[in-house]
Amino acid sequence: MLLVFDTSLAACSAAAYDMAAGRVLASRFVMMERGHADALAPMIKQVMDEAGIAFRDLTRIGVTLGPGTFTGVRTGIAMARGLALALDVRIASLDTLTAIAANAGSDKTPLVIAADARRDEIYFLRATGEAPMVLPVAEAARRLPEGRSFVLGTGAEALIAAAPEGRLIRLSQGEMPDAKNFARLCATRPLSELAPEPLYLRPPDAKPQHQVAADTAAVTLRPASVNEAPVLAAMHAECFDNAWSATEFAKLMAMPGALSFVAIDGGEPVAFLLARQAAGEAEILSIGTRPFARRRGIAKKLMSHLAAELRQAGLAQLFIEVAAGNDAARALYAEQKFAVTGRRKAYYEKPGGKREDAIVMMKALDA
Repeated sequence: MLLVFDTSLAACSAAAYDMAAGRVLASRFVMMERGHADALAPMIKQVMDEAGIAFRDLTRIGVTLGPGTFTGVRTGIAMARGLALALDVRIASLDTLTAIAANAGSDKTPLVIAADARRDEIYFLRATGEAPMVLPVAEAARRLPEGRSFVLGTGAEALIAAAPEGRLIRLSQGEMPDAKNFARLCATRPLSELAPEPLYLRPPDAKPQHQVAADTAAVTLRPASVNEAPVLAAMHAECFDNAWSATEFAKLMAMPGALSFVAIDGGEPVAFLLARQAAGEAEILSIGTRPFARRRGIAKKLMSHLAAELRQAGLAQLFIEVAAGNDAARALYAEQKFAVTGRRKAYYEKPGGKREDAIVMMKALDA
């Protein structure tokens, strides 16, 4: 059994696929410009329920790598990584343009995919099996196959206008990746031992770090549900050497007194916090910000939000443990008025079998 999904462009889709029978068991497809991170987990659950299969029945995960929106691509890959880690299965991946080509069917050849990349550029795929490129529209027109070709994608009109008259035949079978159509490709694609990485054909439209450092107003915080455990697990794996599985996260998030929050920026999860409360005290079990989103004060915002929630609930103290050698984290916690209250010898296991002390820190919530 195969679960495939895509969040790379202006749509979100998922499908369950029976590889032995070669058929789609259930699928969903929704057009959306943003909000993929919120939509994907519920969509996956709907597909799995309709297909009548359990997550333990899955033998592989399929996902698109890009090119596409920077937040959308990372959302899909984070979910794939989290599920693969939790289920102990591997991931079959393919580029977004090959996924779009699957909408056309095998009889439409030669086929060209042209997806709008803005700036008078398109993501361009000349033939299935070639690597996708990002090119100015005029350059893509010069690279068309000889003779007539079919063209599909959101950049098709621009490419037709730039190409010699009559060279391109416009298709309308679907301009976005649709999981039910590219599932069969993921079923036969080779599996890698390595976790998939995003396929970016150009740098993000991003301001220099010093210009966005104070821009946390755009970051929203919300509670994380247990069914988002794979997303938190994927973020945890990006932040720490010893990653927690989605199963471990789900168990902790389901405990009485558990509190979990996720920070969202541009529709994408960028940081998380997991805590638990008992007997008038609370403890932060894990907090992390994904590497590309660091140095923006997102962790501070999460911790302040948690402290406010705990004060309102009447709790008096908040604890956290940190590796003795993690100077950056210790400085952050000290800035948030955490004070050192103890030390646990050889508490953390490090790569290579080494161990590191844990520093126990406490914040008085009336401070």
